Amino acid sequence: MIARKVTVLILALLVSVVLFNSCKVFKPGMPVESYKSIPRKPQTSIINLYADLKVSQLESRINDQLDSVLYQDTSFVDNNGDNLKFKAWKDGDVKLSYELKELSWELPLRVSIQKGMTVFGYNVPLVDSWQYNGQIKIRYKTQLTINRDWSIKTVTKSDGYVWTKKPSVKIGGIDFPLTLIANLFLPANLQSFSHQIDEVVAKGFDFRGAAEEGWRMLFNPVKIPGYNEAWLSITPYSVALVPVEGSAGHIRLGAAITSDVECLLDNVPPSGKVTTLPYIQQLKLPSDTFKINLLTDIPYSTINRMITAEMGDSTFVFGKRRIKFETFRVYGTNARMAVETTVSGSIKGTLYLTGIPYFNPEDTTLRIKDLKFDIKTRNLMMSSAKWLFNGKLERMVARSVVIPFKSNISETEKQLSQFFNHYTLGYGFELNGKLSRLSVSELYLTPESVKANVVFSGKLSLGLTAPILKVIPKP
Repeated sequence: MIARKVTVLILALLVSVVLFNSCKVFKPGMPVESYKSIPRKPQTSIINLYADLKVSQLESRINDQLDSVLYQDTSFVDNNGDNLKFKAWKDGDVKLSYELKELSWELPLRVSIQKGMTVFGYNVPLVDSWQYNGQIKIRYKTQLTINRDWSIKTVTKSDGYVWTKKPSVKIGGIDFPLTLIANLFLPANLQSFSHQIDEVVAKGFDFRGAAEEGWRMLFNPVKIPGYNEAWLSITPYSVALVPVEGSAGHIRLGAAITSDVECLLDNVPPSGKVTTLPYIQQLKLPSDTFKINLLTDIPYSTINRMITAEMGDSTFVFGKRRIKFETFRVYGTNARMAVETTVSGSIKGTLYLTGIPYFNPEDTTLRIKDLKFDIKTRNLMMSSAKWLFNGKLERMVARSVVIPFKSNISETEKQLSQFFNHYTLGYGFELNGKLSRLSVSELYLTPESVKANVVFSGKLSLGLTAPILKVIPKP
């Protein structure tokens, strides 16, 4: 009887030991929750600021501004006693075209030339003077450049002329052609017309005024229409010259603005402090690529809910042992992500794993690589749960931490694409852009969430479609 009681007692003790060892309760110290302060610098963007001017607009303004009488010399004795009087009138509209980075002019004139002279070498005045009229088309080419202070500089040079009605004088009822004489002194007057053209063009453009207006507008955050509360924030800080271009009846004057462009979600960014329009710098690397930096995030509470929904109440078999995952919680420990999970089954308690969060661009998800048991958890497991060291559990948890960013990013990308389709800002300005690709440059662990710096790449320009020509009253 006593022997049987002893046997039952020994069996009970053995069962207790087995149960104790098979249901080890883990309570390791948790990895310290901490976050690194990482200064975030958005990737630099280039925004093209351009003013699109129709050649027909410039042509109309030039014709309005040029006086009817373009040149007049009323004395025989000036110009070193050239014994000439000369007068030139506009004889129709100026015609303009822009090709090969040059503005080409055709200026129709009616000229009256009076030459005081004695003829045939006899020193007998045949006439006091000869007066003859003609019609001519003068051609010019003008190169346009933008100065560092945003003023327009033009250099106009003669490109020849063609007589449409050759000058002649009647002597004894006979017309004597005097084109040769006229050709001798006409080139000396062509440069005078060139100076007048340069003066009219330089005074007629207001590119600096347009640039200042566009520069100020860039500092104002813009609400992006759509479901999400998304705002576009631009911080410009330098400007470089873009060569003047022209085609199909248009002249484009522009500059490349270096800036930071960000898309902010769920909060209205304050307006930036407007700085003075800077002087134009030399363009070192021509580019029209812009990058919009979108700082999007997923709260830890959302991540916890997703992982728990994926793995909570799941039981995994390891040979004769079983582990059931109950709950999950994630947080930051320096640059790594800690995963805290409560388990039951062959072991009970809390386990901690840490890994490196990364962004998978193929499916737009947050994942964890190099996920391992934390050192404190590992030390406790060494004595009673070595069977967990085969990496199977770590791999299962890593496969389950797949957090989609796609909904946030896709909706924002859609909104941006629609927004950049000729979005009117006012005062004749509009934004035009096209997104080409996206990437994630960095991930940040903050006390509340995982933030991803998403970068949209493409082309962006701020265009001015309204006229940039001044209305200059004639004196």
